Amino acid sequence: MTHTLDSSKCPVCGEPNQCSLSNPATATQPCWCFSAEIAPEASEQIPDDALNKACICQRCARGELPTKS
Repeated sequence: MTHTLDSSKCPVCGEPNQCSLSNPATATQPCWCFSAEIAPEASEQIPDDALNKACICQRCARGELPTKS
């Protein structure tokens, strides 16, 4: 089974990531993540296939990662 990456969703939690680059209406504007500090524990959770391809959401970037069930 192949997984298609949705650049508008956080690859950590699956929620919308508010990425300006993935939205055609704002694609020419810098994304919020360009100037954000990403928590180390959040960076560790990004799947390899999503690195530099999809933003994580602001909640995950702050280190408020979803609980695994």
